Amino acid sequence: MKSNWFYILLSVAPGPRYGTAIQDDVRALSDGAARLWPATLYGSLEELVRLGWIEELAEDERPEGGSGRERFYRITSTGRVALEAESARLESLARVARTRLAVPVVCV
Repeated sequence: MKSNWFYILLSVAPGPRYGTAIQDDVRALSDGAARLWPATLYGSLEELVRLGWIEELAEDERPEGGSGRERFYRITSTGRVALEAESARLESLARVARTRLAVPVVCV
């Protein structure tokens, strides 16, 4: 899974968000390491919608109080399964790395 997709799915996992809020959340989740520029963000959102991992909220489902121009996205059950699978994969990689790094260095 592309790292920007992973961060976007993490961002919308707790509830719907709109584009700029996703950008800000991804930056916070990654401690500033991941920055989604508009072309990357909206291209990724389109791909995630196409895959069925997120969906755009209908107009009558959007939270009140916004400008009305925001497009809100939420994770789907398929997206949640993909996010959980990627999280498990990353945990496994980290476990292997920690195990390997715990082995004392042997110089020959």
